[in-house]
Amino acid sequence: MFDIERFLEEKLNPVYRAHYAIWVYWWPLWRSFSGRGIVRQWEACNLVREGQTFLDYGCGTGDFTLTAARKVSKTGKVYALDYFPRQLEIVAERSAKAGLANIETILSSSKTGLPDESVDVIWLCDVLHEIKERREVLSELHRVLKRDGVLALHDGMKERALDYTANLFSLIVRDDKFLRFTKIS
Repeated sequence: MFDIERFLEEKLNPVYRAHYAIWVYWWPLWRSFSGRGIVRQWEACNLVREGQTFLDYGCGTGDFTLTAARKVSKTGKVYALDYFPRQLEIVAERSAKAGLANIETILSSSKTGLPDESVDVIWLCDVLHEIKERREVLSELHRVLKRDGVLALHDGMKERALDYTANLFSLIVRDDKFLRFTKIS
């Protein structure tokens, strides 16, 4: 049986070790600094407020999920949606450890299962480029977003995001951290 770990260790040792070092040591640090900048931007534009319903679409391990849960407080609700079950397990573990009872996880690749116009803020961070059925997902997000709600998007493909959101969302603010859209009725 082929052992990929042994192959990487023996044949690609310098490259493998460099990649591992970057991933293990620098990625969390970069994510932490980047995340803090994004949260400061949230605060500057008053994006996440007490009592809101917040959907973290493509939540990963829940960095922004937990921050949003604290901001919406006990009167609000946060939905953490991801395609990978293990990510949602981590979110559940982290939210329990933090004592946050206002987070609900959703395992899905597109459909949220949420009622029409039930979400105040939808957050997509570094996930739009990963989605194959972008139009289907954006249609679903349009369905669940309240009329006065905000879709906030942080992604490397900001220019293409404007094309994908056409006819569903209208760009209201474009800054260095993320794009903010409102729903087109």
